[in-house]
Amino acid sequence: MSGEGVVLVVQAYRYALDPTPAQARALASHCGAARVAFNWGLALVKANLQQREAEKSYGIPDDQLTPPVSWSMYSLRKAWNAAKADVAPWWADNSKEAYACGLERLATALKNWSD
Repeated sequence: MSGEGVVLVVQAYRYALDPTPAQARALASHCGAARVAFNWGLALVKANLQQREAEKSYGIPDDQLTPPVSWSMYSLRKAWNAAKADVAPWWADNSKEAYACGLERLATALKNWSD
């Protein structure tokens, strides 16, 4: 079957939001929470990469280097859950999915960067 005669129709809808002031604060808070998780995870990954590079420059064999940080969403979320009370003591003010969204975006960005 060739693609001849196939018509693809793409539709989009645009919705205007009109949040109350309280809803606008909640939206901003959740977006900020995603950004905090993303930036925290990126700092964790960068620190790990820098540490490993420093160790290599000292001649430390590969099998004795600081273990690498996994860039998977699962691993980043597990690390976030272990650190969130210290990193963001206000974490419970937002949905856990806000943080997961930031970490998922980070995992995707890291994979795209490494590819």
